[in-house]
Amino acid sequence: MPLLRFSYVISSILCRASLLFSAAALSNHEQKDHGVKAAIESRQVSGFVGAEIFMRRAYQASSSTLSIDLCQNWTNETVVFHSTNKPPSAPDLSITSLWYDEDNNIFYLGFTGRASRFGDWPETPPLSLWSFRPDDTGSGSWKEEIGTADPAWNHLTRTFGGYTAAGSRRALVLSGTTQDLTAAGWPYPALLPGIVHFDMTTKEFANKTATGFNPGGRAIWGRMQYVPSFGSNGLFLLMGGDLGGDGTTNILFDNIWVYDAETNQWYNQTATGNIPEPRREFCIAGVNSTNETYEIFLYGGSSGDLGSPAIPFDEIFILSLPAFHWFKVDYPPQHPRQGHSCNAVGGSQILSIGGIDSNSKISTGDGFDITKSTFNSSADPFTQGLGIFDMTSLKWADRYTANAPAMPSLPEADQAAEFCPVEKRHELYPEPVGPAEMEDARPEMGEDEVRPEIDGNVVLSSRMGQ
Repeated sequence: MPLLRFSYVISSILCRASLLFSAAALSNHEQKDHGVKAAIESRQVSGFVGAEIFMRRAYQASSSTLSIDLCQNWTNETVVFHSTNKPPSAPDLSITSLWYDEDNNIFYLGFTGRASRFGDWPETPPLSLWSFRPDDTGSGSWKEEIGTADPAWNHLTRTFGGYTAAGSRRALVLSGTTQDLTAAGWPYPALLPGIVHFDMTTKEFANKTATGFNPGGRAIWGRMQYVPSFGSNGLFLLMGGDLGGDGTTNILFDNIWVYDAETNQWYNQTATGNIPEPRREFCIAGVNSTNETYEIFLYGGSSGDLGSPAIPFDEIFILSLPAFHWFKVDYPPQHPRQGHSCNAVGGSQILSIGGIDSNSKISTGDGFDITKSTFNSSADPFTQGLGIFDMTSLKWADRYTANAPAMPSLPEADQAAEFCPVEKRHELYPEPVGPAEMEDARPEMGEDEVRPEIDGNVVLSSRMGQ
């Protein structure tokens, strides 16, 4: 089976909600690239009808939403996918984002992404915002929240490849680009600056500057993680990625950006430990421990070079908060992947889904060839593209355990946090970005925008246990 490229997954920490796939999938119209279709069919794992259906939907515009029951134990061979029809007018996007409103059990999508490169290469649809409300059967209902003609879109632009996450009834998108690889290959056009806020209560968007980010709020292919247990309403951490989009300006992981969306305040935190090599298109997911630390799992990605140079990027790192200390999981690299998604599920488990085989054998630099080359690579070592990582044993597994216990504190995390008393372990003391540091990175302000003031004496404390 080939590695999945466009699998975008959101999961709930509550058993009542299923794991959702908004599959960038084969729609009802015929797939025009018969070579790709044949490659998909030839690489099915025999005997798994669910996998065959899933894989044959995995490229092009989506006509269904897939879910997995997180209330039941399963292996990646026995897991059952439930399919729900998607309205024809709902946008078909890849490299998109799904935002979850946990308070109301609603998913939002449609603001980020672009059209698939496969099949008839359709045009990216106009901006709109849709919601999906799951039910207790593994299905749910779709609804258009903001239509394509709404004036809300007059001052907003859909991007893809930016940093995005959701939490505390808001969703964020930082930077990204509007134009994909073409037949000419690289490079990308100039990246868009700024950070977009979506308020799930009012269903309104706000476009803000990101002058505290590096540099000027522009980057691509990095990741953003919402950390609910720090700050009055949680914090957003940003890491990795590329400042230019061409693989030559990858961002180092010894610096972590912390964003307080409530105050529009940026912080710059130095990280220590076994720091990952710069990379892009990796995945991250976060888990609270029983000892008031928060562990962020990082898996895979690449430097931008595919083939054998990508093999060493088949590795896992864990960033432990509040120490901001990296440590590496010990296992031999064999099967690199990028463009996959990771989600914290079932206590101390992380579920990885899909991705590109970074060890693809390619002969050109064409973007479409890079994507198609995954079909000529080896079969995915994760059956059906699903890998489960146990954060307790720090090992990969082939099965998911429903209602698994909460994650105990990792010994390495406790050692890194020894400088901080347990009663204060839920507090963060990042260094605020001062005006002098920001001056050279500031984009021009819009007429209605107000530049935030910088407070150099901010202490952010946790809501853990409340």
